[in-house]
Amino acid sequence: MMMRKVASKSPGNPNYSSPDAPCLAAASTTCKKELPSIGDGDQSGCGGLSGALSEKGLYISDSEKEEANFATLSITDNHGLELQDLTLCGKISKMPAPLDTQSLLHHQPQPPPSSNVIASSTIHQQPPQTPPSNCPLSSSIIGSSISGSSSGRGIKDKKLSGGSLSMPDPPRPKTVTVIDQNNKARPTTKKTKPIQANLDVSKEFSRCREEGARRLDLSNSSISHLPPSVHNLTHLSEFYLYSNKLVTLPAEIGSLVNLQTLGLSENSLTSLPDTLDRLKRLRVLDLRHNKLCEIPPVVYRIPSLTTLFLRFNRIRTIDDRIRNLINLTSLSLRENKIRELPDGIGQLVNLMTLDVANNHLERLPDEIGSCVHLQTLHLQHNELVALPPAIGNLTSLVTLGLRYNRLTEIPPSLNQCTLLVEFNVEGNQISQLPEGLLSSLTYLSSLTLSRNSFCSYPVGGPSQFTNVQSINLEHNRVDKIPYGIFSRAKHLTKLNMKDNALTSLPLDIGSWTNMVELNLSTNQLTKIPDDISCLISMEVLRLSNNLLKKIPSSIGNMRKLRTLDLEENRLEGLPPEIGFLKELQTLTVQSNQLSALPRAIGHLKNLTYLSVGENNLGYLPEEIGSLESLESLYINDNPMLHNLPFELALCTNLQIMSIENCPLSQIPQEVVNGGPSLVIQYLKLQGPYRSM
Repeated sequence: MMMRKVASKSPGNPNYSSPDAPCLAAASTTCKKELPSIGDGDQSGCGGLSGALSEKGLYISDSEKEEANFATLSITDNHGLELQDLTLCGKISKMPAPLDTQSLLHHQPQPPPSSNVIASSTIHQQPPQTPPSNCPLSSSIIGSSISGSSSGRGIKDKKLSGGSLSMPDPPRPKTVTVIDQNNKARPTTKKTKPIQANLDVSKEFSRCREEGARRLDLSNSSISHLPPSVHNLTHLSEFYLYSNKLVTLPAEIGSLVNLQTLGLSENSLTSLPDTLDRLKRLRVLDLRHNKLCEIPPVVYRIPSLTTLFLRFNRIRTIDDRIRNLINLTSLSLRENKIRELPDGIGQLVNLMTLDVANNHLERLPDEIGSCVHLQTLHLQHNELVALPPAIGNLTSLVTLGLRYNRLTEIPPSLNQCTLLVEFNVEGNQISQLPEGLLSSLTYLSSLTLSRNSFCSYPVGGPSQFTNVQSINLEHNRVDKIPYGIFSRAKHLTKLNMKDNALTSLPLDIGSWTNMVELNLSTNQLTKIPDDISCLISMEVLRLSNNLLKKIPSSIGNMRKLRTLDLEENRLEGLPPEIGFLKELQTLTVQSNQLSALPRAIGHLKNLTYLSVGENNLGYLPEEIGSLESLESLYINDNPMLHNLPFELALCTNLQIMSIENCPLSQIPQEVVNGGPSLVIQYLKLQGPYRSM
């Protein structure tokens, strides 16, 4: 049985371009060796990507793919499908001793308690889905998938066990397959043989010169050094040597006087030849992912540079001579070991993008305020304890990354950066923002203050959230949401207040009519106002880990709700109005005090995930057989659950079921020991649906 389709289209954002990977216009004549296409089975990570993207002058490494804040990347197959997950296939764990199915068929169970339901033949039987014989799911693999899916759905992985609902086949080895949207495994092919030996490189040089090509790409070619004949390529304007084995460059590289772009990422360079300063037209120098312990001195003597990439090296210091690169518009020093920036950085008055994230910076020089054309400044994941007041001079800033530093306050001067679209200070030690700061940021659409020391909402009143669409205050110490604070927040659709100290919700919660996602988990809420029914646009509501004893019946008015998480509360029942939530796909009520589920639950035709484990359920309603879309069912750890309804066998899409620590005394013990698969078969054989 295959879990689910795992390939999905990922169009991404066609207008987005990483600051570290500029689109470089290719010349009309191109001299380029054949490279393997994306998806070749023998390639790994950045090798295949850079080969396929080299015609555009792009190169993307695996390590850069991990930094989603800098560039969101994905690997796709030849059909443009994003390969996101793995389909896991395996064998069902060994069954107990063979059972006499005939005896089971004629077994007469004890009459169920009066609280248990009587099988009804009015529920329409759906044709069973036959799982592929070559891919039965093992209990162990299903167990792994439960853990993964639980986290993805916001449910804790607590005592859950699951089993495949297919019958056991002979043991088969576990395989891992990547499939496309058509559910067909794609064959792998051997990697095209790369250029070998310097003789081949010399031939490429000769051919390029004869053709008069202005662009040469020898990326992914296992080149360890360049032959002296490189000096003949004086006509080149673009030269790409990504992902090779270069340790040094020959002095002859300085003869390429027309060169404008030099791509050297993913090599092992520790220095550059002094002759590089002869390249008077060089504009783009890409040295990402090398072994440089400093910026090579010759770089400071190339004032024509507009783009300099030094990400992921071993650089510890920046020389003040950086001031010489007055034409720089983009400078990336991310993921090095830099502790401070020189005052000379302020001379880079044309700089538009500066990325020094993931270093060890403790302070910024006041001179940073002279870079008045800066639009993007990445400072996240450093050790900054304060920001200079001069940062307010950067009035062109649109993006400012401050996440995960050691900041305790924000300078009031930041209110002059009125073009900021996102304000994210997650993972600092800030307890309050300057009064009126957010009101000044009139273009602000996303506010992230999570994982700080806030005890209350920022001071500034309702006007500070006029254009904000998303607010995240997770993991702070906020004890209340002020009345009327969102009265002007007509665009607010997402609010995350998880892990705070809320004891109640404001009386005007009914005015949050545009709210789509609301996370109030891990607080101390004892009651949900009836007015929550006014949130008719709500799709995701998370209330887990609170002190709720009941849910208002008005919740049935939230007709667009897709996810409802009520785990870890004190609920004794669910209102029957829950049956009106026709769009509901995920319902989590694990770890409560439920003694029964409402019969109206059978109306949730789109429900795919139901978790009612760790409660006091004495029975399941027969209407559960109407959940035609149900794929995952957790009823584990219900000590009063002695029987299951025959109608459960009607859930033909059921793939995962957990019955751990349920007595199920009305079902033969040998059947229960056989796992969920055998239990479902037993219910079908014993019930009135055997012939359907």
